[in-house]
Amino acid sequence: MSEASPTGDPHISQSEEAEVDADRARRAADLFDLRRIIGGLFAIYGVILLVLGLGASDADIEKAAGWNLNLWVGVAMLITAALFLAWAFARPLGQEMVDEGYSAYSSRAGAPGVTATEPLGGSTPGGSRASTEPPKPPPTMRAPAAPACMSATTVASTSATLAS
Repeated sequence: MSEASPTGDPHISQSEEAEVDADRARRAADLFDLRRIIGGLFAIYGVILLVLGLGASDADIEKAAGWNLNLWVGVAMLITAALFLAWAFARPLGQEMVDEGYSAYSSRAGAPGVTATEPLGGSTPGGSRASTEPPKPPPTMRAPAAPACMSATTVASTSATLAS
């Protein structure tokens, strides 16, 4: 059981723990936001290409039909990185989660110690209890058969004559 709050009310203690968990989930969402990761990778590779482009020789430039491609691609990658990072910092994922009403625990996962009774989309067909049976596989879809005049047999009999 959780510790009681300073007021001695266990419900207040649970509420405080939920707020801490929600804040932790928001920070984790911001930390692992793909926009930041992709923007960082574009920035790293953009700096590398920019440095290589600044030190390019005339022979390297002639190989690229007179263009200093390392320099221009590096600049383009740095611009792309700036766009990704500006997007990630202007609209943090954790704040978007709060604005759209996501909680630290979705209704599917439930709070710690609570089992799920229905999926996120609504009630389960056939009842509201969790099932331990594996899901049914999707139906098999088969391609239509070729017309008889276009089909060719590939089966050979043991007497070396074609079978149909």
